[in-house]
Amino acid sequence: MDRRELIRRVFKGERSERLPRALYGAGRWAYRQAGLKISSLAEDPDRFAEDLAGVFGELDTDIIFGGSGLNTFPAEAIGGEPAFRGEEAPLLSFPIIQKTEDARHLEKIEISASRHTLALIEMIARMRKLLPDRFLCVTTWGPFTWAMILCDWNLLREKTAADRTFVREVCELGVRLSSALIGQLAGRSLIDGIAVPDGAATLIPMDLYREVVLPCERALFEQAGRQGLTGIFHQCGDIRSQLPLYPETGADCISIDAGVPLGEAYALYRDRVVIAGNVDVINTIFGGDPSLLRASVAECVADMPDPFRNYVLMPSCDLPVDTPLRNVREFLACADRVR
Repeated sequence: MDRRELIRRVFKGERSERLPRALYGAGRWAYRQAGLKISSLAEDPDRFAEDLAGVFGELDTDIIFGGSGLNTFPAEAIGGEPAFRGEEAPLLSFPIIQKTEDARHLEKIEISASRHTLALIEMIARMRKLLPDRFLCVTTWGPFTWAMILCDWNLLREKTAADRTFVREVCELGVRLSSALIGQLAGRSLIDGIAVPDGAATLIPMDLYREVVLPCERALFEQAGRQGLTGIFHQCGDIRSQLPLYPETGADCISIDAGVPLGEAYALYRDRVVIAGNVDVINTIFGGDPSLLRASVAECVADMPDPFRNYVLMPSCDLPVDTPLRNVREFLACADRVR
């Protein structure tokens, strides 16, 4: 079975013969499973890829989210210093944007200035060769999440209340950072899609999201679409008020957290986008037993009128690093019990 082609057809709106399934993110979890240290990626990206392919190759997941947890690396190209703290996703050692001009003047992003991003690209290139039958997505921060990473949070919080120009400029810089990485990968035909989490955007007022952040999200997905890539938009947290707006991002697929029933999302979206999610990752996949997993998957899938069309079974969010492997296998196997 060619899982890559299966998912391509799903994103085109075709009905699948089997229930599509994937582990959203799962980067840090996979690094733990493979015994890899994030800080060592730049030393040997091929080994990183081979060990990760060993993990994912043994799992019945149709989509692999390459580089999950490493989303901050492109900021190294504009002077950011990655901060490695054990198994945590690397952020930055210090904020690098203090005023509007700082973001505005960083018009051109030279990825060649980021040693870790270059290593990430080579890791994904090797994974593409090792797992040719999987739909491979690169993960990259959404615009407002980029703003949180690039700026001091107290400063950004003040700006969201009083300076929309600043917020817009930093979000647009985030789009340029993501686009620089995506362009390198798309230019070498290494990926099939992009996955964009922007959960930080749930922390801002609705009008700011609609007028400033959402257009930046849409610009990112439009750029990806022009390069022939599928766009997956993942949102978690308190998303209910923003939920009706997510198709306006231009994403092909909306992956939602457990806080909103799939039936509610389907009632809003119908067949406009593919819906993904949303089995509770903490209480069920991380902490549950096989019977709870089976019941939770069945309940989740039952919310979809036809789960074999416009739907991908996924956890509600990224896997905790210490999620038991047996639970992950059981979650994926539950997809084959759906009729």
